[in-house]
Amino acid sequence: MLAAGAVALPASPAAAADPVQIIDLGTLGGACCSAATAVNDNGVVVGYSGAPGQTAPMRAFRWKNGVMTDIGSLGGTRTYPADVNNNGWIVGFSLLADNVTTHAFLWRPNLGMTDLGALDGNYSSATGVNDNGVVVGRAIVDGTTTSFRWAAGVMTELDYPAGSMNLTFTAQAVNNSGVVAGDLGDMAARLVNGNATTAPSPEPRGSWAEGINNAGDIAGTWWEDTDGAFVWKSDGTVVTLAKPTGAFGAYPADINDDGDSVGSSYYTSGPTRAVYWSETGVVHRLPSLVTGAGTLAQAVNKFGVTVGTAQVSVGGDWHAVIWTH
Repeated sequence: MLAAGAVALPASPAAAADPVQIIDLGTLGGACCSAATAVNDNGVVVGYSGAPGQTAPMRAFRWKNGVMTDIGSLGGTRTYPADVNNNGWIVGFSLLADNVTTHAFLWRPNLGMTDLGALDGNYSSATGVNDNGVVVGRAIVDGTTTSFRWAAGVMTELDYPAGSMNLTFTAQAVNNSGVVAGDLGDMAARLVNGNATTAPSPEPRGSWAEGINNAGDIAGTWWEDTDGAFVWKSDGTVVTLAKPTGAFGAYPADINDDGDSVGSSYYTSGPTRAVYWSETGVVHRLPSLVTGAGTLAQAVNKFGVTVGTAQVSVGGDWHAVIWTH
């Protein structure tokens, strides 16, 4: 699902009278690094960070009103948050106390973290949550990766979509209507009431889905020789998203209800750069913390507030960031 923030960034950031601002969110106090993965319409940001005594980013954080806090774990040393809804519910995965077993979690304000279990007891990972509290994610059953839907305390396996010839569907995101974006085999797919359709492709090549908005539009990437970004509209049409000048590949990570998308572009030389596509398809590169340093955009809310990660120096560590106006 899409994520958000309470500070407004226009649909076409570069056209604004005031420049887009980038804000470094810092870390939980570890020696290295942090990254933001999602943001809701109330400005709550989630991500993962290094914590005191850690040399790598391994702890899930919640950032609200300028304060970053560790949301805990299911007993293990590593947690990763994938999404946050407008109620502040956070989902992702955590290691259990054995630091081997991985389970999906749901974190709620005033209730903390809940273990959502796993279909086979050993592995699950939540990838999306909508405002109705429906969680989707991935699990392993009989040694095969599959997907789950969790609602009202019950986790069930997503059925193989009708007509899929038993191709595996992997869930990535869910909107408020319960439409799930994911991948069916090697193609981006939309799952509605057990029926899956795959994104049209301009040529025989694979694709994957990243984000979905409440209209059912899906942002995704065609892959093979060069990566190409696209929006697959709910009416079945596909809009190709332009690459920034000089980029040989681009991929979107999220799409908001206005149809604006965010993601990243990459180059034969130089760092990866965060990008923002307006609903009309115009592409803008988002600013970096330091000239010449890399950036990645991961999520955008209905106000256009974008989150991701940026290098604090050229070739240096990465920190979670917000882009806003």
